[in-house]
Amino acid sequence: MGRAASRGGELDDLDELRHHWGEAYHIARAGRTWTARRRDGRGGALSDPAPEGLLTLIRADYAAVPVPRDLP
Repeated sequence: MGRAASRGGELDDLDELRHHWGEAYHIARAGRTWTARRRDGRGGALSDPAPEGLLTLIRADYAAVPVPRDLP
């Protein structure tokens, strides 16, 4: 992450987050907000205006209570 705020960079960031965390979180971008929701249904949505901020939130959430990686 840390790419320029171009549309291509945003798509790259989204793909990268989904690649590493997509088995555990539904990851999306809506307007200027990046969001992640646990696939096991626990907790609420995580959100941040930057992909790096969302990554930090995901890592903290996962460290506190890991999400099973074998969910549908």
